[in-house]
Amino acid sequence: MKKKKFKFQTTFTLEELTAVPFVNGVLFCKVRLLDGGDFVSLSSREEVQENCVRWRKRFTFVCKMSANPATGLLDPCIFRVSVRKELKGGKAYSKLGFADLNLAEFAGSGSTVRCCLLEGYDTKNTRQDNSILKVTIGMLLLSGDPCFKTPPSTAKSISIPGQDSSLQLTRKGGGTSSGSGTRPPKTRPTILNSGVPEEPEQNLSSPEEVFHSGHSRNSSYASQQSKI
Repeated sequence: MKKKKFKFQTTFTLEELTAVPFVNGVLFCKVRLLDGGDFVSLSSREEVQENCVRWRKRFTFVCKMSANPATGLLDPCIFRVSVRKELKGGKAYSKLGFADLNLAEFAGSGSTVRCCLLEGYDTKNTRQDNSILKVTIGMLLLSGDPCFKTPPSTAKSISIPGQDSSLQLTRKGGGTSSGSGTRPPKTRPTILNSGVPEEPEQNLSSPEEVFHSGHSRNSSYASQQSKI
């Protein structure tokens, strides 16, 4: 049986690189499809400021994918972001690290924010730093069977300096990249026999807690955090 074929309109936004291990320098990125097309491009060259580089650069391209005809599971489609540092006034550069993202995980998603640790090119002789690359990915099906399955997410949890707890590497939103969590629905007060409305219990969940998908806090932990 022939594999199912798909085409996706992909919007990839290169957001920022944090925890950069030096205080100055000029960084840029090369982005390219390793599978599903020949798209390749470069970001702008931006200076390091307070150990952070912000690009806010958006790339739009068409990505081709295939899927198993029996299961409908999408095959891997790797998109690589290579981070580079200018040398000799821009005449040369050094490769700091890269991040490979499987676009099949994001197929059909409205908007997904992902943070990932850079992988080193020369891991045998060089100790890789803990720089964190933040990107936003949105994919819209252009052609192919709308019934398909995405592979399990490879996102993991990491601890980011300045945050009180670990953050999920993946945060999904309904079409926006800046969602800070979903507001809990309001509960209507119940009317007692006396005619006095009973006040609903206060919902202690905050946007920060909603953001931690797959992680729940018990009441004792929340109360301890409030005292800090």
